[in-house]
Amino acid sequence: MIYANPGSEGSVFTFKAKYDNFIGGKWIAPVKGEYFTNTTPVNGSDICQIARSTAEDIELA
Repeated sequence: MIYANPGSEGSVFTFKAKYDNFIGGKWIAPVKGEYFTNTTPVNGSDICQIARSTAEDIELA
């Protein structure tokens, strides 16, 4: 079976555009405000932005 790419019409799964850190039951933006792009290994296209955590974020957790 061939599935539609996430986020496209007919897809069984979608991603949010950006993911923060999940700390203490809440979504918290990274302390330094930096994100990196998560890409799919299937075709190299961008999937979403993910928090680039640092030691400061680890201390919050």
